[in-house]
Amino acid sequence: MAAAARADEAPRRVLLLHAFNYTFPATGLIADAARKRLLERSARKVEIDADFLDLARVSDPGHAGRMATFLRDKYARTPPEVVMTLGSAALPFIVEHRDAFAPKAPVVFTSVSPQSYTTLRPPSDVTGIITEFDLDKTLALAERLQPDARRLFVIAGSGATDRRWHPVARDVVESRQRKFEATYLFGLPYEELFARLKEVPRDAIVIVLTVFADGTGKTFVPAEVAAALAPLSPAPVYAPYDTYLGGGIVGGFMETFESVGAAAADLVLEILSGKDPATLPPRTNPGQAYRVDSRAMQRWGLDESRLPAGTLVLHRPVSLWHQHRGLILAVLLIFAVQTAFLVALVVQRRQRRVAEHLLDESEERMRFAATAVNIGLWQFDLATEELWATDHCRTMFGLGSDVRLTRETFLAAVHPEDRELALSSLREVSRPGGSVIGDVRVILPGEQVRWVRVRARSHSEGPTAPTRVSGIFIDVTEQKEAEAEAALQRQEVTHLMRVSALGQLSGAIAHEINQPLTAILSNAQAALHMAGEDAPNMAEIREALSDIIHEDNRAGEVIERLRTLLKKGEVTSEAVDVNSIVRSTTALLHSELINRRINVEVDLAQSLPPTSADAVQLQQVLLNLMMNAMDAMGSTPVPQRFVTVSTRTTRPGSVEVLVRDRGAGFPKADEGRLFQPFYTTKVHGLGLGLTICSTIAQAHGGKLTLASDNTGGAVATLSLPAQEMQIAAQ
Repeated sequence: MAAAARADEAPRRVLLLHAFNYTFPATGLIADAARKRLLERSARKVEIDADFLDLARVSDPGHAGRMATFLRDKYARTPPEVVMTLGSAALPFIVEHRDAFAPKAPVVFTSVSPQSYTTLRPPSDVTGIITEFDLDKTLALAERLQPDARRLFVIAGSGATDRRWHPVARDVVESRQRKFEATYLFGLPYEELFARLKEVPRDAIVIVLTVFADGTGKTFVPAEVAAALAPLSPAPVYAPYDTYLGGGIVGGFMETFESVGAAAADLVLEILSGKDPATLPPRTNPGQAYRVDSRAMQRWGLDESRLPAGTLVLHRPVSLWHQHRGLILAVLLIFAVQTAFLVALVVQRRQRRVAEHLLDESEERMRFAATAVNIGLWQFDLATEELWATDHCRTMFGLGSDVRLTRETFLAAVHPEDRELALSSLREVSRPGGSVIGDVRVILPGEQVRWVRVRARSHSEGPTAPTRVSGIFIDVTEQKEAEAEAALQRQEVTHLMRVSALGQLSGAIAHEINQPLTAILSNAQAALHMAGEDAPNMAEIREALSDIIHEDNRAGEVIERLRTLLKKGEVTSEAVDVNSIVRSTTALLHSELINRRINVEVDLAQSLPPTSADAVQLQQVLLNLMMNAMDAMGSTPVPQRFVTVSTRTTRPGSVEVLVRDRGAGFPKADEGRLFQPFYTTKVHGLGLGLTICSTIAQAHGGKLTLASDNTGGAVATLSLPAQEMQIAAQ
């Protein structure tokens, strides 16, 4: 598996085999385009090697064999996986010598004519790009641009590739409908070729094919020959090769060598991906088109309107606008910006005056509105410690107009007991994203105390620390006084509800007290009688006196519970045992339960955590819930009259008291209205009991709920936080 993984990671090797040397631009363009396409689109890393056969310059018959031996030795250890040939002369070489240096390696050729491919008949694993240098279309282009031309001159060298052009050129010229007086300048010595070219008439057509070698065997680069001949020619020069453009020729029907390289690289990628080269037949490059040089067209006065549709016109001279469009646009833009800037300055100056006037009016309206609702606005700069505040802030803190506004002057007016709270709030709001709200007391001159609510938040420039704090002061003295009065009224109503509940239990309470009093009287009379005997029984007298003490304590406990419930005072918070509250409330209702013939079941959880509460208010809630449970069973048969009181801990930090009855329950639609003030299902009820009980539960951080029980009747649930959770929350 490791060997297979390393094989998958190994780079793919491709050999680019140039037919000529590095000075030939055509094969160089093909190679550059192929290399770029392979590196961009290969799924795996590709290592590309290149070698130059130099078959045009070296005519030694043994040269090809020596090159094959050189390649064999060079790639003996790292043979290529695919060989790409560049130039038509490389294909015969690779067909003859492939087994020497790249056995069984597929071959992708380029720049091979259909005739050469058919004559050579390479093996099935040799494929590539067929290049149709369509001389007929190049000649057709010349005819369109020079409709009056009657003489035609065709130039080609004496090299192997040059000689393949000779019959092709003759066939094309002689098969055309329009007949030319054709002169074929084939295989001439270089100097003679130049001399003959100078004699060409002005209205003739000159076509340059390839000159790899002249009549003396001297080798050349065809593109360089075309670039030398075109300026000297008295008539327009055409060619089917893209590399000749830019050297003075008019143009022709040609393909770019870059497109040949890209198309050949795509074939290589298909082979590297695993496709069988035998299933990939040679392709024709789709990138062929008419191409002309605009500068040569202008030199010979040729009309561009005669060009075939879709012809690419290269090197078109640009106008001043196209040549310096960026500079012209920059100048116009600068002028426009300067003009706009001047206009903007004028408009801005006017808008600034209007804005300043509107700002003054807006600030005045804002101050008036803030003063009208008893609000003061302020802002504090944390860096400079400068404080800005409206005049109403001075009034709210009792500061004169001559007092310098600082943080200390405002803090000095705060009540000493609230000053630490104000300082901690300022520290909190000075943190990033800080925001606070709190109420403090302010001592005005004359010892008058007012309540002020402070709202503030910080502002920062980006992610850095806050730079300033802004906020408002609101006089909430009337609100605080109203809240205090409302709290006092709630306390009065709560006390009256307790008195009302005990009034309903007056008969049962009288019976509860009368029982121990009757027992005391009976035991006292018995003790007095036994003391008058001649030999009194002291043991029985002591037992009677003990019963008197027990019953007296019993009566005292009943009276103490009544006194506690009837007392009126401040609400206190202390550690309360909920189970103890349940027991005392049940004992207080003992006689009432007997009178109503109701059985009570008490199920108290063990190790119940204490809760911090006011014991009197908590007992009032439990008393109200048990009274409601008893009232709900007025029509319930006596054997089924049960009230169940239980305690439990539902989750850590929570204590619950549940009161269940077996009454008629209540409709589902009434659940949302049970805690509304003055809503009651009793004939003589006020509708305040459950509302007050819910308020008491919420004041202790708990919740009171009432729901129909699945087994019949209703269940009231009082949830309270345990003392540990209350301390943690504080």
